[in-house]
Amino acid sequence: MAQKDFFQERGDRDLSDTGNLSSLNSKPPIILAKPHSSDLLTTMNPTSSSSLSGNNMSGVKMGEKQIVVLKAREDSTSSSTSVGNSCCTSSGICLGASLSSGRSSTPASSLHNINAAVSSDLSSHSTSPYQMHRNTQLSSMDECQNRLAPLPEMPRCIKLVDDSMHWCDTGMEVLVDQNNFFVVGVLGMQGVGKSTIMSLLAGNSSSDYYRNFVFQPQSKEIREVGSHQTSGVDMFVTNDRVILLDTQPVLSASVLDMMIHHDKKYPAEYSTAENCMEMQSLQLAAFMMTVCNVLLVVQDWFTDINFLRFLLTAEMLKPSTPANSHDDTSVQENTADYYPQIVFVQNKAVRDDFSVETYRAKQCLLSKVLENSKLKYKDAVTLATGELLPGLNNRNITTGVNLFLLPHMDNQKVEADSILTFLPEYRGYPSFNRLLQSLRNQVFACQRRLLTHTILSEKNWFHYAARTWDTVKKSTLMAEYNRLLP
Repeated sequence: MAQKDFFQERGDRDLSDTGNLSSLNSKPPIILAKPHSSDLLTTMNPTSSSSLSGNNMSGVKMGEKQIVVLKAREDSTSSSTSVGNSCCTSSGICLGASLSSGRSSTPASSLHNINAAVSSDLSSHSTSPYQMHRNTQLSSMDECQNRLAPLPEMPRCIKLVDDSMHWCDTGMEVLVDQNNFFVVGVLGMQGVGKSTIMSLLAGNSSSDYYRNFVFQPQSKEIREVGSHQTSGVDMFVTNDRVILLDTQPVLSASVLDMMIHHDKKYPAEYSTAENCMEMQSLQLAAFMMTVCNVLLVVQDWFTDINFLRFLLTAEMLKPSTPANSHDDTSVQENTADYYPQIVFVQNKAVRDDFSVETYRAKQCLLSKVLENSKLKYKDAVTLATGELLPGLNNRNITTGVNLFLLPHMDNQKVEADSILTFLPEYRGYPSFNRLLQSLRNQVFACQRRLLTHTILSEKNWFHYAARTWDTVKKSTLMAEYNRLLP
């Protein structure tokens, strides 16, 4: 307290002699302050700190740099409390000194440095371990929410294989690292309705305009010139993570005509354009049988024996399922190959096709043709499921071949007749929308078997599909089959 009274008297004398001290050219004083432990709380007050600094340095010459050395007295009773109080005291006194020096025209750079030091000192002591843990927890929650956020919807399909039969890497951008996905592909000849059916499975309605379909169907101009719409392989991913693959027509005369008349160069290993077209069709079919969980085989009439023979040939040329690299040689040799679920879809069916006798006869024929095949063609998608038609049930239909019928999509009653206004139109089969809904439900409810001997994510499936396409194109078995073609 004696030191405090001394500084107070010294300050009063300085205030009385302000005029005389302003003319002095002596050097600024250096003050060594050692406050008593009882005065620590007093120095924490900014007002007292500023007044103290002002009283001590009011007589200093303007523009001179002032040096203040502060040292707190150590307290032996509680070291941790003393350290915290000394830090706060030093911060408070430095702040008071900076305020008083501001009135004495202290340079702005010095004031900025003092404020930065004070703020850094305070911030270093203000962050607690709980706050750091809380910040880490919030950042992890934000990251999880970003992962669970829905992906943007795809407005259109993208190319997986272009018209030159080259692989495209753009599909990787729409795939994610999760293994709950399902792959549905389609095969068929030209003009049977492959793109239309796949667009309806993707979520389009039968009342939508064709230009709004996910997979662009044949336009009127394309049909008039007898050409095909889809080239290569197109891919679309739904919000339910169902990967839909649409392909160009197999055994198509339009593809052959494009090779001949449009100067489209085909590889040198094919002797004729006809052989090139057939081998490209077999490559597409073998590829789809390898990478799809469900493969829709679409026809616009019951069957074509050449087309069924084509499917059996593609099964024969299909590449084997790669074994796990960690297994030994004996296990890899005995590894079973993967085969997809084949669903035959007869599009543009008429009333007679929906009769019980006709449907049973078609199933028996397909069962006889595929009896030696390893393709899974039974007990997945049939008209006998869901009681769609009277008499078509599992008691009357015992073969269980995957055969589904769809009528003409345009053959719907738009306006009611004047006489039978309140009566539904009799067609002899359910409406197109009801049959389509049943097909969609049964296809998406199929068992999701593993495509390989290990679990794949969507991006891993994309890499696997790329390797499969490269394997199919470079297959020695395909080359040997091409050599035997006439």
